[in-house]
Amino acid sequence: MELYIELFVFLAIIFLIILSNRFIPWLVKAAIVVYYSVISYIFITTKNKMDERYENITPVPDAYWDKNSAWVDTMTGYYSWSFLIILLFIYIKWFTSVKSKEAKGWVLISFIPSFAVFLLFIFIFNFSYGYRP
Repeated sequence: MELYIELFVFLAIIFLIILSNRFIPWLVKAAIVVYYSVISYIFITTKNKMDERYENITPVPDAYWDKNSAWVDTMTGYYSWSFLIILLFIYIKWFTSVKSKEAKGWVLISFIPSFAVFLLFIFIFNFSYGYRP
């Protein structure tokens, strides 16, 4: 489980954002939580199977690194594209719900660090699980 701390932190942040958001209905929130839980289960079980298959083989063959990197790239797409769509939805709803131009400006400005953190999470996920030495 130590191997997946970054993933669990990422999921906790996603769940906090989703569950605390007033623009997303409860049924959609539940569907999002189920979606991320299922893809996380699939990711962890598949990655563990790959790791077990190549355990105690030194040096680790290139076939492992190729499979692992491809698997992490695929899962990065499942995590990141869906989360980006959710973030854009939240920001659009937030932007349209505020009335003053100053508030709209602050919403737009707040998107920049949010997007930077989003890109940081993608980098950390890829580096932690898909890095090939």
